[in-house]
Amino acid sequence: MRRLYLLLIIFMNCGAALASPVKGIPPGDVRFNNALYARDPDPSPTAEFKTLIVPIKRAGNLIIVEAQVDTLEGNFVLDTGAPYLILNATYFRQLPKIDDQEAGGINGTSQGSFTTYVHNFNILDLKYSRLTAGVVDLSFIENGRNLKILGLLGTRLFSKFSITVDLFKNVLYIQKLDAKGNVPEKEQLFRDKLMSTPFALMNDVVFLKASVNGKTFWFAFDSAAETNLFDYDRSKRLPGAFKVVSRSKVTGLGGSKLEVLYARFDELTVGGHVFKENKVLLTNLEKMGESYGHSVDGILGFDFFARGIFSINFVKKEFDMYNL
Repeated sequence: MRRLYLLLIIFMNCGAALASPVKGIPPGDVRFNNALYARDPDPSPTAEFKTLIVPIKRAGNLIIVEAQVDTLEGNFVLDTGAPYLILNATYFRQLPKIDDQEAGGINGTSQGSFTTYVHNFNILDLKYSRLTAGVVDLSFIENGRNLKILGLLGTRLFSKFSITVDLFKNVLYIQKLDAKGNVPEKEQLFRDKLMSTPFALMNDVVFLKASVNGKTFWFAFDSAAETNLFDYDRSKRLPGAFKVVSRSKVTGLGGSKLEVLYARFDELTVGGHVFKENKVLLTNLEKMGESYGHSVDGILGFDFFARGIFSINFVKKEFDMYNL
């Protein structure tokens, strides 16, 4: 059984103020009970391009891409923490139900989610004739950002491609791969590589092996997480590594509240590269691990990937980051 899981926490005015602005972590890792795997796979997309250049917008630290579902066009969050296409129930509750689902968050639950399918989903020249999708209430993202959000773009949409995000030029590149799973030489965009590492794709979640102050952990990579997270219990294995800056209470789906610690730590090593002066929220990630079907020590979000241009090759399962 899998659950639609939304990693969203909204900070309440409680306790000391955070040392730097952190507005929450919408919308993060999306999971369904009754996985879609038992169904026939969706048809492969039509992709009449070698490199598709897609403009992106920013809403806080969220990456926004315009896409079209049937005749409705609008904003979608690029979310590598989501396994597939997720649609906002505000606009798509009328779609046919395949299954009822249960949606949950890191510290709450929400009812009324279901599985559906759509036709003619397009991101410019990347066209899907049919896609299975989840439908859940995403109004909390819209309310937090004052922006109409139609849904989330999850990893399965890009399973045959390599994607590269350049936050500094506000561009998403979607690239076709050759028979060996490589971006053709003439289509390679960046050369000055900061780091490279293989990743594990488990239940459509990207997991990176990384170390904190020399001790190895597994992190989920989430392009929709507005900061990094680390499991509080695991942080106890590293006495003195985390310097707590402040405490705060957050509220999530269902109105439940959870205390988090905002902290800093010195060294995060990914792919042999050492990232200094890291920021993180310490909280309980046990429910996230249950949802993933695999324990998770932490989540790498905006505070990590904003340090360079990042690329994910979903066929070769390689994560690269390039210097600015």
